[in-house]
Amino acid sequence: MICLQYGDRVRLAEFYRTTEPPMTEANIPKLSLMVVDDELDNLDLLYRTFRRDFQVFKAESALKALQLLEQEEMGIIISDQRMPKMSGTEFLSIAAERFPDTIRILLTGYTDVEDLVGAINTGRVFKYITKPWNPDDLRAVVYQAADAYRLLKQRTHELHRALRHESLFNTITTAIRESLDYTSMLQTIVERWVKV
Repeated sequence: MICLQYGDRVRLAEFYRTTEPPMTEANIPKLSLMVVDDELDNLDLLYRTFRRDFQVFKAESALKALQLLEQEEMGIIISDQRMPKMSGTEFLSIAAERFPDTIRILLTGYTDVEDLVGAINTGRVFKYITKPWNPDDLRAVVYQAADAYRLLKQRTHELHRALRHESLFNTITTAIRESLDYTSMLQTIVERWVKV
């Protein structure tokens, strides 16, 4: 019989308790999308455009958006570039540091190349859209961002799951090395492997 130390038993119990089924479209909740713009008409338009497919949060300033980010994980952020007190570039740069998984989209009415390059580099912007935007183009970019975010989360989930499996494998390997009863040891491995 394999004799597991108390710590090994705790790790095995934790592994089985936290092992989750793989993420599929059926168990993925509606993504959170934040729109940030000091122009209320734009906020309302963006909200109406995406409310059916996303859980949409509105922020009329970058500071309010940062407060919302502390309370709710966002999959996607759409931010205007020109806002008082903090530009969209500055805001997205802070968001990228604090919440690196969030996909960031910049709306700008200006086509100054230096501003756009800076925004993309410092804010790690997924895409930028010029104002006035084409609604179909904006939708396409947002759905592309949603796919990228879901893929990132799925891969992260799979990596965590693989690490838990590796931890189980290491626990079993350690138990094998410490065991003298090979018949019992093999039976235990088979039983546990079936559960994984």
